[in-house]
Amino acid sequence: MCAEVRRSGMPPDFADPVALSEVLRDRARHRYWVSERVRWSDTDQVGHVNNLSITNYCEIGRVSFLQPWLMPDAPVRALFLIVRMTTNFLGEVHWPATVDVGTSVLEIGRSSVRVVHAVFDGERCVATADSVLVHIDEATRAS
Repeated sequence: MCAEVRRSGMPPDFADPVALSEVLRDRARHRYWVSERVRWSDTDQVGHVNNLSITNYCEIGRVSFLQPWLMPDAPVRALFLIVRMTTNFLGEVHWPATVDVGTSVLEIGRSSVRVVHAVFDGERCVATADSVLVHIDEATRAS
């Protein structure tokens, strides 16, 4: 998967979070998409979607992407724990709206995977996120 991501134009150095956020803002970088309706309860007193809701949209993208491996009856089941998530908030979203969440695999490690997201309100990127997930054994809880 990592080679596939690199072929799609992702930079080979992913350490700089600002540079990575710039790259993730391009819709063409992501191959997996979900849409999520913004709920009134996602907004704060200022009238825009709160930061926690933005991270929830990323979670919806991540879980939807991983769903074939997360289901209890999956032929090859995998259990992932999120160990780090960095979110860049780039713009406001207001209710009512529908956001699109793009999800991509950035890197695959020995027992981890790095998953990135971009949240769009129309054509405007309003947030990017970078997550590290660790694959654990369901019985022993070890990576």
